[in-house]
Amino acid sequence: MAERQAFIDRIKDAEKEYRVVISALEVYHQSIVKGSIQLSASIAPRHVISAIDKAESTYLIRMWAEFETALRSYRRFLTGDSEDRIATSNLIDWMACVRQGRAISEDVRDNVHSIRKYRNSLVHERDDTDPPEAISIEIARKQLNTMLHSLPFDW
Repeated sequence: MAERQAFIDRIKDAEKEYRVVISALEVYHQSIVKGSIQLSASIAPRHVISAIDKAESTYLIRMWAEFETALRSYRRFLTGDSEDRIATSNLIDWMACVRQGRAISEDVRDNVHSIRKYRNSLVHERDDTDPPEAISIEIARKQLNTMLHSLPFDW
């Protein structure tokens, strides 16, 4: 049996882990700048800077994976179809129509689609002429968990 709160906590934990990692990377970078830490021969300072720059998107991608797992788990529970291959955009729309839990507003659905599009741009590095707007990990967590709060307590 799955529990809504466990999925919500996993999404929150991804954000908290991001905060730990970014703090550690910043301290590490400052130690390199001060000369108190020597980098191994295979790592350049630019790699540390790149890790700092990409940490938020990396954890946002992980956060999305936790969210999508929750939706797919709930759909499998309702449909009984463990082989379901519904596209993620359709899964979100389906979830917004399900009335087993609380109703999901169009705004919540649209916000989740915006996160999905942003996540896809990060993962697939598309050369879009109109790239999606960047979304902070904090905003993503709030919006994803808002949709998950519409699910029943357990399934």
